[in-house]
Amino acid sequence: MHTTERTAARATGHVDRHHHGGCSGEKGPYSAGLHVMAIFVVLAASLVGTLIPLAGKYVPCLRLHPFMFVLGKCAATGVVLAVAMIHMINHAAHAFGEECVPDSWKQSYDAYAFLFAMIAAILMHALETQLVDMFVSSEAPSSPLGEGGEKRGVTEGEERADGAADVTGDAHHHSHVVVPVSGGATHRLLSALFMEFGVTLHSVFIGLTVGITNDAGTKALLVALVFHQMFEGLALGSRLADASMRMSLELLLALIFSISAPVGTAVGVGAVVGSKVAVTGTTFVVLQAIFDSLCGGILMYLGFVLMLSDFPADLRKHAAAGMAHRGWKRLAMFVALWAGAGIMAGIGKWL
Repeated sequence: MHTTERTAARATGHVDRHHHGGCSGEKGPYSAGLHVMAIFVVLAASLVGTLIPLAGKYVPCLRLHPFMFVLGKCAATGVVLAVAMIHMINHAAHAFGEECVPDSWKQSYDAYAFLFAMIAAILMHALETQLVDMFVSSEAPSSPLGEGGEKRGVTEGEERADGAADVTGDAHHHSHVVVPVSGGATHRLLSALFMEFGVTLHSVFIGLTVGITNDAGTKALLVALVFHQMFEGLALGSRLADASMRMSLELLLALIFSISAPVGTAVGVGAVVGSKVAVTGTTFVVLQAIFDSLCGGILMYLGFVLMLSDFPADLRKHAAAGMAHRGWKRLAMFVALWAGAGIMAGIGKWL
């Protein structure tokens, strides 16, 4: 967006509607009690969303049909894609056009938000490649099918569905199977960890927005934030459950995400009540725009490369030719993906 277009956008209110914190402090009544209540409401929503998929993994009476878990993964992928593009990169693009952002930023380059997102995605590719190579090198000797593969929750069918297994030999259990961990356990682990980092950092800034907003704005934001954290929690929880981690690590990562938005809100409340920390102005807006751009690039790479790659494999596993209700299952997977993206895109109107 060129400088003149940014000016017109600000004049019509398009930029202000999307800013998080903004260049100046909020005006109007501010109740610390309301904001403290928001901390616990958001914490509860985040915990519930994240723990539902994990509870189904460990509590027999809550265990869902495997295909329902696949639908959850599809919806999670849609959520991540919408969060990346609408909640992060879009907000960053608007933030770089705020009035208090120095002209040196505005005039030197028109697409900083997309530049930082692209850099993050490229770095994610390099990091993932190195991590996969490291895991393959360290675990290859202990990864024959029936030992390492099954211990990590990876079966031959899953690996072959991912296109990662190299099978040679005959069909009478005499084949030599090389199962790179990049196609199974490592793939799912990296998806979960990268998603954890992106949504947690993003949630801190979202929580900070609630913490510095006046009472009228907080009431509207709180409703949107509850749904935002609930759906992000469901998306993250489904990935954690699929990553074959130890339960203690799953719970730790779930807790870290769950407290991220409340911590941001608490920082905002403390800054407003104590008036000792500036959470508005040039530095805040620029830093938030940069972090939103970087996190958006991370989640965009995660969604398109690491999460959507599961979709064809799940189709072959649950809706292959000749399987019962194949057409309905395929349709359900697409609808779940679209619904996840659509719901989070709608929430982007308020957050």
